[in-house]
Amino acid sequence: MTSNEWGRVEGMLIARELDPQEVTADLSSRGVVAQLEWFERSPQLLGVSVAVRDGQVGVLEESETDLTPGPIVADLAESLAERFHAEVRLGEVDADHLPASSGASTDDSAGEDEAQTSRVVEIGRTPASSVPLLAALEGIDIADADLTQGLHVMLAELPPERLGWNFGDLPLVSLSISGDEFQAFLVTDEHLEHVVSHNWSMERVLVSGGCSTADLPREIADLVGDRNETDAIAGLIPGADADALFAATDLRGAAAVRAVVSALGLPSAVGDFLLGTVALADVSGTDLHLARGISNAIGRSVDIMLTEPDSPGFPIWDAYRTAAIDRPWIVRVGASMEAAVGATLLALAIRAELPRSGWTKFGGFVGSLMIVDSVAELSLAKYLGLREERRRAQRAEQTDPFGSAAVTD
Repeated sequence: MTSNEWGRVEGMLIARELDPQEVTADLSSRGVVAQLEWFERSPQLLGVSVAVRDGQVGVLEESETDLTPGPIVADLAESLAERFHAEVRLGEVDADHLPASSGASTDDSAGEDEAQTSRVVEIGRTPASSVPLLAALEGIDIADADLTQGLHVMLAELPPERLGWNFGDLPLVSLSISGDEFQAFLVTDEHLEHVVSHNWSMERVLVSGGCSTADLPREIADLVGDRNETDAIAGLIPGADADALFAATDLRGAAAVRAVVSALGLPSAVGDFLLGTVALADVSGTDLHLARGISNAIGRSVDIMLTEPDSPGFPIWDAYRTAAIDRPWIVRVGASMEAAVGATLLALAIRAELPRSGWTKFGGFVGSLMIVDSVAELSLAKYLGLREERRRAQRAEQTDPFGSAAVTD
């Protein structure tokens, strides 16, 4: 079988009561290759993935190694919906035989559980200089560290009322634990439907059609199974072991967390944090950024930015720092000229006769921005100057009156 001939369609069965084993037996009797997944506490909400080509579901007969076209997607959905008194959604197809008087049952005890904090680890290329400001804006303490090949990891513990956390620059991989639920996400853009995920808390059954699971060709199993998802997650992280990550899908609990952390090439301390054995402030090899005020965060972000030689903005910042410290008059003159031009544009816009033209309004807007920017330039230059003075004072305290380096034990 050439796997690119077949695509994957995902859907769900929703019923008042549903036994995943009965659905497995029904699909097997039809020869359908599929994967079913569900939470143990809510088997009546059953996820299903099938292989589809030209609107037909892939089936596998006994002793065969190639998928062949089987029932039409709409017919399979209708048959399953009627058989299990359920609503069945497969891709864009929806067949509804769920009794009108009853929705899908829910776990009555689920609402009694106390809301729990969640621990999140995010791997991407967010600059370290952005982290203090992120912590301040989100009101959440964040620990971070540099990884290899330009990757950066951020760790945070979220309060119960926070349902999710994706702060950094996309694309990114996020690992999270809430209670006993461990998940991995690959977020590539702002569209939720494009998020790739795997949840280690779900039960899964691979339906192998008319053959045994052991004899199911790997490429067919990968088509409806989890391999594509785990490969995509591992693919974002250079050096990650995709085979090991896929193998980790068979594990549960702490073993799964440790295996995933190792497969992605992350330090073992990341697993300690996710499992709650190490507090955020105690994760070795990381810097902790507290959720302080915006002004403090800006200062810390600038400090980090000026020490990031690999940052795309470092040459610009290096030149700006040199000018602000060694030739501050350049910055003052530039800011004064910018403020003068901005003030002129703003004054012309204010004095213009009514009704003002679009270009006049735009000029006033640009002028106001230039004034604000000039003030920011002067403030930043002053901050850099004071920062350099503190550094020089500290260096002076470390030398003796004759200028030689102080000797310490």
